[in-house]
Amino acid sequence: MTGTISIREVPIACAVLAAGRGTRFGEPKALVRLPSGERFLDAVVRVATEADLSPVLAVVQPGVDVPLPARAVINPNLGSEQSGSLRLALAGLANDRAEAVVVWPVDHPFVHLLSVLALMDAFKRTRAPIVLPVHEGRRGHPVLFARTVWLELMTTSTGGARTIVHAHAAHVVEVPVPDEGVTRDIDTRSDMPQSGGRASDGVS
Repeated sequence: MTGTISIREVPIACAVLAAGRGTRFGEPKALVRLPSGERFLDAVVRVATEADLSPVLAVVQPGVDVPLPARAVINPNLGSEQSGSLRLALAGLANDRAEAVVVWPVDHPFVHLLSVLALMDAFKRTRAPIVLPVHEGRRGHPVLFARTVWLELMTTSTGGARTIVHAHAAHVVEVPVPDEGVTRDIDTRSDMPQSGGRASDGVS
């Protein structure tokens, strides 16, 4: 399927933000196992790879095993906000030819492949500075940021990526998707399904 709708000719990277301590969950969410047996981090990297995002950078705590083909970026500051991890990822992409980056918080492990491909396709068609998924009227994750706004993401002092989204509100492209995974933030153990719910469900 990816062979017919891949847009590899437009290089798009992925930054998986997975360095959080998972205080409310009780352990780092990058390491949490889905009912399918995959870790959150494994599932996100797998779907990003299936979407032909390259390179895939995973910002993680020291000592976290990062699955190939993702490249580990270590965030030694365990108390930092996600914006700190995003800055590290963007710094790692400084010399890459990617025209955009899909920023994917690891606590959204149920996003379907087709949703990611839809974001990529929308960017290819519109070259919008920001492309994000919408499910039943709610904006979700991951969010695609064009290279034209990377400097703003690197230098914003407050609010992180949300500030940049607001700053470019008139030019944000919303992509409606039938995928509740884009708005399914796994914050606590009560958010976890008891069975099923793999990141690939509904894609094959």
